[in-house]
Amino acid sequence: MRNRALVAPFHGIRVLATPSLTLELACRAIATRMPPGAALSHRTAALLHGMPLPLSSDAAIHVTVPSPGRALRRRGVRGHSAVLDAGDVTTLGGLPITTVERTWCDLAAMLNLPDLVAAADFLLWHEAPRTTAAQLASAVDRYPARAGRRMQRRALALTSDHSRSRPESLVRVDLALSGLPTPLANHEVFLPLARRTVYLDLAFPEQKLELEYHGDQHRTDIRQWRTDVRRANDIGDEGWQTLQFTGDDLADLPGLRRRVERRLRMLGWDG
Repeated sequence: MRNRALVAPFHGIRVLATPSLTLELACRAIATRMPPGAALSHRTAALLHGMPLPLSSDAAIHVTVPSPGRALRRRGVRGHSAVLDAGDVTTLGGLPITTVERTWCDLAAMLNLPDLVAAADFLLWHEAPRTTAAQLASAVDRYPARAGRRMQRRALALTSDHSRSRPESLVRVDLALSGLPTPLANHEVFLPLARRTVYLDLAFPEQKLELEYHGDQHRTDIRQWRTDVRRANDIGDEGWQTLQFTGDDLADLPGLRRRVERRLRMLGWDG
């Protein structure tokens, strides 16, 4: 007789039913059937490590088995077989998982260049770094699949350890690849009149232009809104202009790029 309190997320595996089977629970379920040496990898590992990724319909649990072992084949699992050194695997909450460096390298086969940079920016964030640029570069050199190395190296050349969010990273990379000046991320500016220091999301110091990302919190949080108004006035007093962008602009990066170029030219850029 079947127990209705149990569900089968994968063939041969039954766990307690929950309103929504979380990624971690799904991973714990499949980990009981993973062969020795295998590890959660690719998009699954990236999500468990907290890396910011674009929305995807890929809900499969990615598992890498050390070659020449056969890739795992189960419902809801996307198996991979690849060279997997001991140094490429760690544990997270008791789960075997590829390291942040190996995970980032694996993502090169799944993400476009700006999103790969955004994932690296997250790992390098200077206030809470998960790795270093040198460690990522070393992982690229050791990576067994040559096909992804060009993309990985291009991404490393575009990373910043001062980018606070994926939207900021995507806009910065888009501008850099378009031939426009590359804005500085989380740029520190002292405001003499206000007697305080602010950090600008994306800044062009020579033109005194800031690009400021407004997530939904800036609209729904009254205290955040008041802080934004004061901040805009304070940096305006020092001759800075602010160009705001939102999630809608991420869906039309060429349009945002044209607006940034117009503003830069108005402020004296003649590149």
